[in-house]
Order: sequence, then C-alpha cells, then structure tokens
Amino acid sequence: MKTLKDLWLDLFRPLSSFGYTEGQGTTRLSWSPAFLAAQDFLQQYAGKNGLHCEKDGWGNLLMTVPGKEDLPPVYTGSHLDTVPHGGKYDGALGITVPLAIARFWREKGFLPRRPLTIIAFAEEEGTRFGTPCMGSQALTGRLQGQSPEAFVTPDGCPLPQLLQQAGLKGDSFAPHLLPGKCFLELHIEQGRSLEDAQLPLGIVSAIVGIRHFMITVQGKANHAGTTAMKNRQDALAAAAAEITEIYQSALASQGQYVATVGHIRVSPDAGNVIPGEAEMSLEIRAAEDSVMDQAIARFKEFSHGLEQQYDVIFSWKQLDQIPPLPMDRKIMELFKDYATKESVPFQIQPSWAGHDSMIVGHFLPTAMLFVPSKNGISHSPEEFTSAEDIGQAAEVLEKVLMHLTME
Repeated sequence: MKTLKDLWLDLFRPLSSFGYTEGQGTTRLSWSPAFLAAQDFLQQYAGKNGLHCEKDGWGNLLMTVPGKEDLPPVYTGSHLDTVPHGGKYDGALGITVPLAIARFWREKGFLPRRPLTIIAFAEEEGTRFGTPCMGSQALTGRLQGQSPEAFVTPDGCPLPQLLQQAGLKGDSFAPHLLPGKCFLELHIEQGRSLEDAQLPLGIVSAIVGIRHFMITVQGKANHAGTTAMKNRQDALAAAAAEITEIYQSALASQGQYVATVGHIRVSPDAGNVIPGEAEMSLEIRAAEDSVMDQAIARFKEFSHGLEQQYDVIFSWKQLDQIPPLPMDRKIMELFKDYATKESVPFQIQPSWAGHDSMIVGHFLPTAMLFVPSKNGISHSPEEFTSAEDIGQAAEVLEKVLMHLTME
C-alpha cells in the first residue's frame, strides 16, 4: 500500500499539467478550457475512488466521500483557479491532499461515520472580475440579489456567457452549501514565516482583518524656483514624511501588523511646480481590530504634527473594513494534538492573505493549516513546497479529518 504522500504525488503531478507552460508558469483561469479540463480530471479521479460529484450553478465542484450515517458533512477544499502565470501549489494543494486522503481511506477500508465533502472552488483569485473569493461567496449565498450581467471580464465577456460556455445551468448565485459540521483548508503559506522558523507546519490562528484608506494632503502649488523653502506648503514632502512614519511604525510593531502605501498621485505633477496636493492609499492588516485601531490613531496623530510643520491639511477617508476572522479553537486544538502525536513540529500564526476560509468561516466552524512556501514566493512560476513538508501536513490533516468524520 502506497504512503499518503505518494498517493498525493500521483494525483498532483498530472493535475499540475493543466494550464502549465514551461517557463511561464500555470494559467488556469476560472471556466477556461484548462480549468474545465482540470475539473474533468478531478471528477474522474474522484469517481474512480467512490466519491459522488456535483457542480453548482457557479461551477464549484463538490466531491463527497459517503458516510455510514446521513449526518452533516465535514467540508474541506480550496480553489482550483490560478492567477495568470502563477504556481502549481496555490489552491490545488488543498484539493489534492484531501482527495489523496479519500483514496487512502478507500484502500485501507475506512468508511467515515459522516460524509466528507471536498470542494474545488472556482474564481477565488479574483482574476476574472476583480473580486476575490467569488466561488465561496456564491456557494454560501452571499452574491444573492446581485445581477450576473454586472460582472464582466476585462476583455468584455459577461459572467452569464462564461457560465453558458462552461455548460453550467441553474442559478449561479443560489446557495449550495448544505448544513455542515465544519470546514478545513490546507494551503501554502504564501510568506516566509515557516521557512524562517524551519518548520513544516503552521496552524492558523486567524485570517487578518484589512482596512483601506485614502489620504489626501492639501498644500499649495507654487513656483519651484521663486518660492523659498521656508515659505512652501509642499503636499508631497508632507506625504513622504507620513509614508516614512507608517513604514517605520509597522516595522517596529514586530509583526503585529503590516501597512502598505501602494499608490500615490501628485498634482499638478510638474517638475517645476511645488506639489499642491498628494493623494495616497493605505492598507493595513492585523489579526486583531484593536491593533489596527491603535496604529491608525497613531498615524493620524503624527499627521496632525505634519500639518503644523508643513502648513498643509491631511484628510482621511476609510474605504472599507474587513474584520479579522478567528479560527475555530476546538479544531486548532485537534491540529495541535495530532501534529504532536505525529511528531510534526508546528507554530501558531495568522494568515496575512485572504482565503475561501474567510468566507465559509462565517457559516461554519473553520480552521486552516499552512505548509512552507520556498523563499516566501507565491503567485509565481517559482512557487514551491517540498513533498516532504506536504506529506507531514497530509498525515496531520488525515488524522483530524478521520476524527471529525467519526464524531
């Protein structure tokens, strides 16, 4: 009988060919020919190993290991789509490992008390419409009430046309997630915390919250040659000082939060004119709302000092607020217990990126496992996780899924 790691490799290697081009990585956009071929491949694999398969109107693929009793299932899975020229592991890992577990159970004659449903989500990356996690949002009914025609790809293709071309029928926004016991997701870390710690496994404590702001600095445009330095109201100079403060504060937080100014617009944007206005974005992420509250308060207080120093006015506009999502503590304890029993070293850590778990987690008790990403690289052809690390994570996940499906 093959090991769980070998069963996973037997599945992962052929799946990785769908959408892959040598030197360019993997491009498997939702509902594309490569995506649909990958879905067909997974369905065939699942069917041969006794799983029941179905698609919802969105194109999410649900593959179920039947249970002895008609009880709410344990859900697990991740996304099948990739970014353009992405990697092989992001998303696909969280589908292929549970499918390998299902085969492992079949080969050793294990039948769970309750069903195990493995979900291959469509359109997690947000590549098609600019909105992430749409597959899990559709599955849970969070898109109900919206118009499908309002979603159009960058090349002008509306969502209904994409779904029709993919052979999908029914209401694409109708909820399809039946009552369940819980949801578990295995994913690559997409950072380098595990690699730096030389650990093969991360148990996620929470998916961080995210807030976006637009900060406008109002100064006064004037002649760059004839205006003395002491008389200037330079909006860009003030903005630069604020950016430096944001960066240094985040650096000093020792990993409590991350903060990014990724966009800046200057007006009038001329080499011989003192900038009269600067507009910049700010994104902040943390596992606790209180941490973000304190950081934003500190940033605003610093900007008040800059108003006096540079004779400018700062205006802050909050664009959105996604609260942190703590993971289920009972399932986290199971992860810790079985990792210890299997002698797999681990650490507790937040997820700094969003995942389908942050959607499903509002409907079911949810938990996540991470495996290391080499050099912290993801969304790239260079994305890589060793089979040894994945094998250890698979052993832990298998034991936890067995435990949960027998409850």
